Amino acid sequence: MSLSRPSPLPSFPAALSDSRPTTGEWSWLAVILVLALVLRLVGLDGALWYDEIDTLIRYVRLPTADLLGAYDSLNNHMLFSLEAQLSVALFGESAWALRLPAMLFGLASIWALWRLARMVCGPREALLAALLMAVSYHHVWFSQNARGYTGLLFFGLVATQCLLAGLRRPTWRVGLVYGLCLALSMYTHLSSAFLFLAHGLAYLAVLAVTVLRRRALPEGVLVRPLGGVLAGVGLTLLLYAPVLGQIGATFGRVQSGPPSAAAQASVAHWQSPLWMITEIAGSLGPVLAPVLPVVLVVLGVAMVSLARRAPVLPLVLALHVGLTVAILAGLGFRIWPRYFFVDIGLICLMLIHGAFVIGDAAGARLAGRRLGALLAVAGILASLVILPRNYMAPKQDFTGARDYVEAGRGAGAQVLTIGLTTMPFADYYAPGWTGIADLAALQAALAGGRETWVVYTFPDVLERRHADIFAALAAAGFVKRRYFPGTLSGGGIVVLGAAEDPA
Repeated sequence: MSLSRPSPLPSFPAALSDSRPTTGEWSWLAVILVLALVLRLVGLDGALWYDEIDTLIRYVRLPTADLLGAYDSLNNHMLFSLEAQLSVALFGESAWALRLPAMLFGLASIWALWRLARMVCGPREALLAALLMAVSYHHVWFSQNARGYTGLLFFGLVATQCLLAGLRRPTWRVGLVYGLCLALSMYTHLSSAFLFLAHGLAYLAVLAVTVLRRRALPEGVLVRPLGGVLAGVGLTLLLYAPVLGQIGATFGRVQSGPPSAAAQASVAHWQSPLWMITEIAGSLGPVLAPVLPVVLVVLGVAMVSLARRAPVLPLVLALHVGLTVAILAGLGFRIWPRYFFVDIGLICLMLIHGAFVIGDAAGARLAGRRLGALLAVAGILASLVILPRNYMAPKQDFTGARDYVEAGRGAGAQVLTIGLTTMPFADYYAPGWTGIADLAALQAALAGGRETWVVYTFPDVLERRHADIFAALAAAGFVKRRYFPGTLSGGGIVVLGAAEDPA
């Protein structure tokens, strides 16, 4: 095999890689980004949910030096916490300021997807893929979520572009940009290791197939990318240096789960891949969930098509999903659907590409009609069905529950919160309310005979975890007064009151 005349690998379509966007493309992209901005500004200042409040209280409010040394929970997305701290310092403490970095990375990820899709699929498909993600309910939700997931998506998409570029024409610059994305993504959340592991395996698989087919490899196709990876790993270790001693203990606590058997039983379903699949399907709503098989078929068509044009992309998607589920399940960790949000960019790209492949194939049989763009637009319009749900309620309606109780309680009445519900109210929304952790605390609170209200969230989990508390409340005559839904799955808020108390 001669290595003297390297040729581009099949994972990078050379015909599209070097073309420059036209003025029309830039204009359409600007329209899409403005639309995305408007959709993400509406409701940006809504009530915070549990993890956002925890991030604000435990990390963003810390002095920066203390924040850099705090890794006592996986809830601390290190880079995001620093970004949010800067945003709050500039604009004051508010929900929208806390969420601003997530929103900005959400917009940047739409641009990054457009660039990636353009490299592989061309201008029309790239703009439609960007539009699909811009109006995606899930992408809007996470862009208004004060967590680091849109940052993970952005860094992952840029790194995937570098992966493609490194297969065609590897340079030190591409390798170092990849390494920077790796480090910043890992510093945001360590779960991004799954994506970069998938990148590495997919990259090596494409190289192996190329060698087996006796095709020439570009110069530096191993050394330069490896140099970028090593630089990224080194920067990651440097960034985490102040907390390296805490990481093992933190992961150990997460793996062992809650301390009591009842608490562990109440969240055991979170470790099931079946629960994860059910949650993802449920997030599509009753209208779109039935068409999930159609979505999977379109994805399958796209993966087959891209296996010939850009094989590294379907490999990355399949490997990331498979590795994430297998590793988390094997270690006994919870398999949160949000760990797969980083795949939404490739999924949008593939749904649009699959629609074009199906449309072009059908159009060739129908007197040359090209249906791909029409099918893609129809899919985008269908996705709009669930978008309004993002604006119908906060992620968790802590303020609605608080205002309802404060308006209905009598003078001298007490309000009790249970377990996981205590922190958001005691530390942020209603400091005067009393948290209870066990049956003894409830009995002590009820012993005085005062008018009592009880507020709790995550009802499915807490009603299993504290079955004795809820049995005692039912025996004491407490009834459900109001339920406050939210867009966070399972995160509704329940208000209980004694049946004889005035509403």
